[in-house]
Amino acid sequence: MIYFKPQTVLGGFALITLLLAGTAIGRVLEVSFVEALYLSVLLLATFGWMGNRVMLRCANPPASEPEV
Repeated sequence: MIYFKPQTVLGGFALITLLLAGTAIGRVLEVSFVEALYLSVLLLATFGWMGNRVMLRCANPPASEPEV
């Protein structure tokens, strides 16, 4: 039997929770379930992309100009 690492299970639970919370907010705003799910996925992907950009930028700071 394959066992999952705790961080994998926690991450999956958090992802599903965020998707369901987004669809619940969409239902309150009178948006259909599919549209709310799509917007939730789009929002999560955008935050993931922005977080990745920030982490890459912190890992590789731009080289400063050499002093003469």
